[in-house]
Amino acid sequence: MTSLASVVSSSRARLFACFLRLGSQQASPLQLHTGASLAAKSHYEVLVLGGGSGGITMAARMKRKVGAENVAIVEPSETHFYQPIWTLVGAGAKPLSSSGRPTANVIPSGVEWIKARVVDLDPDKNCIHTDDDKKVTTGVLWLLFT
Repeated sequence: MTSLASVVSSSRARLFACFLRLGSQQASPLQLHTGASLAAKSHYEVLVLGGGSGGITMAARMKRKVGAENVAIVEPSETHFYQPIWTLVGAGAKPLSSSGRPTANVIPSGVEWIKARVVDLDPDKNCIHTDDDKKVTTGVLWLLFT
């Protein structure tokens, strides 16, 4: 298994940082074009690993502001917890039940949810392997949120 540090320091992570600096006005969908066919269900332009608040936000940003057409989030949990509200739960101002929602309800529109756990990262081949023995590839970059 590849370490998280080596994936984050990859050229794809630097490319993502460049897109963030460009902002929504300068980045166009053509900048995310890949030579690979996107017809396969197991191939995505952008693959977000982790469906917490950061992963959800970045998937939405890549879809709407950068123009990626084929975005997926890999997240095994059925329930999404909004952790920042836990300080209010701890203070007694909110009930614990207010922090959780079904994951399906928070996945941005147009983003596919891959309900699985990542068991292996292979940045050299631009792919991951999931706990249900599926191989998922990405053409441009992956974003990791743990």
